[in-house]
Amino acid sequence: MNFRQKKVLFVMAALSLANAADDFIPKQNGTMFFAPTFYEEQVVRPRELASQNPLNLEGPVDSNYTVGPGDFFEILLPTGNEGVQVSPEGTVALQGCGLVEVSGLKLSEAKLKILEKLKIRYDKRFTEVHLVQLRRFVVGVQGAVWNPGQVVVSGQARAKSAIYLAGNFRPYANRDSIYIYRKGDTIATTENILLEIGDIIEVPHKEWRQTVDLTHAGKTITLPYIPNRPLKEYAKEAGINTDNGFTEISIKNSEDNFTRWIGIDKIDSFSPEPLNEIEFHIQAPYVYVGGAVVAVGMVPYNSSMHAADYVAASGVTIITGDLDRVSVMRNGKRISMDWAAGEILPGDFIEIPRTRYEVVKDVTLFITSLLSVFATLIIIASY
Repeated sequence: MNFRQKKVLFVMAALSLANAADDFIPKQNGTMFFAPTFYEEQVVRPRELASQNPLNLEGPVDSNYTVGPGDFFEILLPTGNEGVQVSPEGTVALQGCGLVEVSGLKLSEAKLKILEKLKIRYDKRFTEVHLVQLRRFVVGVQGAVWNPGQVVVSGQARAKSAIYLAGNFRPYANRDSIYIYRKGDTIATTENILLEIGDIIEVPHKEWRQTVDLTHAGKTITLPYIPNRPLKEYAKEAGINTDNGFTEISIKNSEDNFTRWIGIDKIDSFSPEPLNEIEFHIQAPYVYVGGAVVAVGMVPYNSSMHAADYVAASGVTIITGDLDRVSVMRNGKRISMDWAAGEILPGDFIEIPRTRYEVVKDVTLFITSLLSVFATLIIIASY
């Protein structure tokens, strides 16, 4: 190997060593610096998480803010920044230091606890902790708001923020007091209190006894009662498309819990009363018919039909069925009813008992069959 070849090999080795050193020594703002010697490794790289780019906080965090699952912290270390998120178990995982339980602590307490844990490996003079993104969770808003339902709020959201996200107060809303249902308790308050996961906010009407509730697709919308107002106008205000395949409507009075049914064709002429709870049904409910009928089973409900109509639809015969003793099972109780004019509700079970003649005939046939068996046994035993 001549001198020129040795020179080329030396230059290549020097460049390789320079590149290795460039990867080994971290940089900050384009300038090189040496990591302190008191670390076990010279480079601690930040973890690659989707949450490394959290949303910026929109304003200062409340001094009473309580840390919980989903909050995102940024840990400033001499070797780089690390993003950590509070887990569903309420802990944060610090690289090289272990887990720290922070859920339920005030923000200042959580930061101090994290810094204390970092002292295991890092000099506290070179560490900082910042809350950079608040957790998000779902709360429910119902009552006198424009868009009742579920809304997503931040960890320091207050009640009126959720009401605003639900479309804000309706003109007839009672703004002086709201109700918050939290973990089985009801909080009646005039304060704009902080929300918690699972809260349901109820915005009452100015006069709750003068309202009508409309239920559609699992969502209840409360509207003020207007005398002689057709049901179709209530549905239009509630955003319910009455041409969307509905067949039956149930009307329940919340004072006596009595429920009546009407067909969708009555929506223009029917006017609900205060405290009515109205629900629109796409599939027609059924009435069950059993006993002395040809076809035992379900018959589609029709609000204009009486017990006699359902019995006739199931094929009763006057020879086997006793129409004078027709009974109806409703909500686990047996009630007597005029089979020709009695009102039937969805889910009722209509029973047509057999006539006494049919019962006596069956008993006679059974006894005859039994005697025949005994006679046969006696004849066999005599041989």
